Amino acid sequence: MDLSQLLRALGLQQAYQSYQQNIGQPFANVAGPFGRGLLGLERPEYGEEQAYRTGQAVGNMPAVSAPVGAFKAAMQAPELLAAMGAIAPRGAKKVAEAIAGQQVNLPGAQGFDPRFDPRIKEQERLASLKTSVDVQNKTQVPTVDLAQYEGFPFITSMSDRTAAGGLLTSINDVLLKRPVPLQGGQDFMFNNPMVWASAKQPVNQILNQAAMLKEVTGKDPLFVPWRMAPTGGDFATMTGESMLSFAESAFGKTQKKSLDKKIKEVLPDWPGIDATNSMDVYRSAPDAKRKQLQNVLDVEFRDLGGLGIGEARLSVTDPKQLQGFDTQIMNVGQVFANQPMVQKSGHYSYPYGVPGEGIGRVGQDIGIFQLLPNVVKARNIENPRSPAATDIRALQMKPYAGILTADILKQLGY
Repeated sequence: MDLSQLLRALGLQQAYQSYQQNIGQPFANVAGPFGRGLLGLERPEYGEEQAYRTGQAVGNMPAVSAPVGAFKAAMQAPELLAAMGAIAPRGAKKVAEAIAGQQVNLPGAQGFDPRFDPRIKEQERLASLKTSVDVQNKTQVPTVDLAQYEGFPFITSMSDRTAAGGLLTSINDVLLKRPVPLQGGQDFMFNNPMVWASAKQPVNQILNQAAMLKEVTGKDPLFVPWRMAPTGGDFATMTGESMLSFAESAFGKTQKKSLDKKIKEVLPDWPGIDATNSMDVYRSAPDAKRKQLQNVLDVEFRDLGGLGIGEARLSVTDPKQLQGFDTQIMNVGQVFANQPMVQKSGHYSYPYGVPGEGIGRVGQDIGIFQLLPNVVKARNIENPRSPAATDIRALQMKPYAGILTADILKQLGY
């Protein structure tokens, strides 16, 4: 259930729309009698004393946090929701927990890499971006001590900065009619029963290397993906999906008609942005067509109420990766070398999977070239933490492999 559906179930859709139209005012001022009753500002006849007190505790909250704050309070006192007669007491807590799972992201407050969109005017838009994500996996990922894996072989491959483990439900206070699945990215390994996903050829390359390394060392190799530039997520469908979903949710009929006409010039079989299969058509389009469509949305509709490419990139980015240098490593997993390729990864952009599992996060800032001293020497890389673009390009061409030796770990401070 997405946020819009939940609000509808609670009978608060009208109140929330009123809230959106009156940004900057306290939510209770614009929610109407029903909303004020929920917030404890007016005691509803149907409300029990404990429910009323809980609502009072929520009080007259700031506009940005009021709806979420109210439901978080309700999570502690589910009778508040049950008293409204919208749902049964047992279901009330589940609904409140779903609302409380909404994570609000403010990239501008955290700071972000300007390369998400280097255009000067777009920097202001990015700085004020606000998104909400329905976090679906709250598993705590442990910190991994690489010293425990001395002598282990490892394989590395590139990873974009996209988030994993949730649904993008709103952008700049616009509720998305079709929330965007966030599939990752680095954290893919912690949200799926496999360690990685990609196209068939890269997966085969990883599995062939894994088999060879296990034959030599007797150990299943680690998998250590390295971070791409902020534009690296443009290949994944999530970036374009966020632009399309935003347009579907924010545009009026005239704008949609104009947009559909432009999209049909790129994708002749486009059924219309409101069509139930429109996202499937977009996902199945070739990469070049998807990027062309992203450009149309950015250049021709960004200033007409649409989402810019930089805003879209930032909306689907893992908050942990808003900054950080290219080629930096973050997560460590392990490949199960003796298992076959996963034929259906479930990822819309990367259909095949590498068998294995996630282990944990690296606790310090390390670049992948710091694990590849032989490559550094062969390519004459002066600073392994700041390689040239040509060196990064070499890493993109194929997965590299190595062994975590005592010397490497010592150089890293382990």
